[in-house]
This record gives sequence, structure tokens and C-alpha cells, in this order.
Amino acid sequence: SIYGHGVLSVEQTLMKSCNDAMMQIAARMGVERFARYQEIFGFGQKTGIDLPGEADTAGLIFHADNMGAADLACNSFGQTYNCTMVQMAAALSSVINGGSYYEPHVVKQILNDQGAVVKKVEPNLVRETVSQATSDFVRNAMFLTVDSEEGTGKAGRVAGYKIGGKTGTAQKFENGAIAQGKYVSSFLGFFPANDPQYLALVIVDEPQGAYYGSGVA
Repeated sequence: SIYGHGVLSVEQTLMKSCNDAMMQIAARMGVERFARYQEIFGFGQKTGIDLPGEADTAGLIFHADNMGAADLACNSFGQTYNCTMVQMAAALSSVINGGSYYEPHVVKQILNDQGAVVKKVEPNLVRETVSQATSDFVRNAMFLTVDSEEGTGKAGRVAGYKIGGKTGTAQKFENGAIAQGKYVSSFLGFFPANDPQYLALVIVDEPQGAYYGSGVA
């Protein structure tokens, strides 16, 4: 049978995780603007996190000069390019915190054996990514993604907490082609949804049987 989501608002596009709508939005944006925002959100760049050996992903993304129409379409819903989980968490954090992209770090402070603070790592604001209005819109849409019955993230509800989130289901791209039957399922959740303090990214690599992020991650 033929089916589809029908006409969706941008809010419903996020709630229902509609790839087709994302492709239409990206097509209207065009490769130049898409690539610019890709850079603004830090994809293809090291985050600078205070851990050794952070992966260099510069060669794992398309740029405006080599991004064709099919690449743009697939990139719009998260396929045919690659990123680290730290990049994803840092980028999404900026979207839901009002638009401030901070350099992620592991160590908050270092204490000596007497318990005194030897070093304190202060937040390092790298850039602004989106407006407060855009942040508010996306944060609310991600809350509805979990809170609404029509949202793909409803399995992420926890009684007593206002949680926002987004599911992900991506086919693996290996040796220049889609790897049949291989998926990465994910869920990125945060709370409280109205004033995020905590964020968790759950990844299931090559799930067997069920593979949608909405049911697996």
C-alpha cells in the first residue's frame, strides 16, 4: 500500500522524523547555505575536547564544491556523511541552550590531595549558532517529539520529567555505497525540556532485527 505523512509543518517534520520533508527543506536551502551551517555546527572539525586522539572528520563530510543534489538530499536527514558523537552532542547542545556553542570538556576542575582547587576549566564559548527564537522552537518541537503520541521519541518518556529528544535511524555508508542491512540507531535526549541541564546520546551500532531508533535506542 502507498502511504505517507501528508502535509507537515516544520514542527511535525521533527516530531515524525520525516526524511522527505528534510530533503525538501535542504533543497530550498541549497548546498552553499547547508555547507555553511554544517561548518557553524562544527561538523568536519575537531571539537577541541580535553581528551587525546580526537578523530579528524574533515574528510568524512561533503563541502559546497562537491555536494551534489543526491548528497544534499541524503545529508539532510543524516546519511552519507559521518561525525563523532561528541560533535553531535556539542552541536545539539548549542541548538537547545539558546544558540551558544561551547567547547566540550571532560574535566571540570582538578583538586590536590587536600581537596583544594588546583585548576578550574571555565566554559569556552566558541561561537553563536542559532537565534534564541530558533532555539526555543526546536527545543519545543523536540519536547513534543517525546511527549506527543505522534512523536517518534515517545518511548523516551520518563514519568515526572519533561524530556525532549530526537530519534535517528541511519543506513551505514561503506566504500562509497549504502551497506545493505547495516544501521546505526540513535536517540538524543535532554531534560528538563524547558531549561536543559543534561543531555544523553544513545547509539546502537548495527542492531539486529528491529533497527529504527524509535524502537531500539
